[in-house]
Amino acid sequence: MQAVETDEEIITRYKNGEEELFKMLIERYSSSLFNFAIYLTNLNYAPDLVQEVFIKVWKNLNKFNEEKASFKTWIFTIAKNTATDFLRKKKSLLFSDIETTEEDNSFEENILDENLLQDEALQKLQDIDLLNELLAKLDINYRTILLLHYQEDMTFEEIGKILKKPLNTVKSQHRRAILDLRKLLS
Repeated sequence: MQAVETDEEIITRYKNGEEELFKMLIERYSSSLFNFAIYLTNLNYAPDLVQEVFIKVWKNLNKFNEEKASFKTWIFTIAKNTATDFLRKKKSLLFSDIETTEEDNSFEENILDENLLQDEALQKLQDIDLLNELLAKLDINYRTILLLHYQEDMTFEEIGKILKKPLNTVKSQHRRAILDLRKLLS
C-alpha cells in the first residue's frame, strides 16, 4: 500500500474499493472531533457523539463533494449538526469541566510545555479550568466559532461553511465572543 497524504486521496481510494482506508480518517480526526464534542456537550457524551459522527460519515461518504468543501469542513459540519441535534434533545445540558487522566491525550495535556516548572504548569491548568468555565457561559454559536478557529485552526471562511453563515457574520460573532469573554473575565 502506498503512503496516503491527503483526505481527498484517502476518500478517492476508499470509493474505489479500499475500504480499510476509512480507519485512516478515523485516526486522523477522532482526537480533534472528540475535543470538539467535549466543548460542545461534555466529557460523558463526547464518545457517543464522535461515534455517531463517524457512522454518518461512513454512510454518506459517497455524497462528499470536495468541490463544495474540504473533508475537514464537511466532517466538522456533521459534528456540529450532530451535537446541535443532541443538545436539542437534552435541552438544558450543562457544560462540564474536562477531567484528565494519565492516559488521556487531552487539550490540557497537549498545551503544557514540558519545560514549565511545576508551579507554572499548575497555574496553566488553573487558567485552562477558568477558560473552560468561561466558554461554558458563552452562547453555543460563539463557543463553536472560538473552538473551530483557535483549537482546530480553521479560517473564518471554513467556519462559515460549517455553520452555514456568511463570512462577515462569523467575523462579527467571533468579535462578540471575544468581547463577551473579556466581560466575563472582569
